[in-house]
Amino acid sequence: MISIETLRRGGVSIVRVEGDVDEEGVRQLRMTLVNCLRDNGYTVVVNLAGMKFISYMGVGVLVERLRQFRTYNGDMKLVGLNVYTQRLFRMTGVTSLFDVYQTEADAIRECQKAA
Repeated sequence: MISIETLRRGGVSIVRVEGDVDEEGVRQLRMTLVNCLRDNGYTVVVNLAGMKFISYMGVGVLVERLRQFRTYNGDMKLVGLNVYTQRLFRMTGVTSLFDVYQTEADAIRECQKAA
């Protein structure tokens, strides 16, 4: 089961993910990030601290949306990657694509500096 909360702070969309990004979770995550694009929220912080599991398809959604955000001169920052997720990112070769932060506040501050 997955729970996704979305809010905005100072021009930055914040997406907080809790639970598993499995088949159902992938669909919800994709739609949440599409909604950010639709709402002109091209700079996004995705907080994965509450996420327990992410599938390869979930990683694919993050990469796909990152490219879309950057197409609109936006960006996506990640927060709170657990050991499993860090390992999966290394194995899939996507670690270098993302800026990863320890706290949501650090990621938001970095987004606002770039704006």
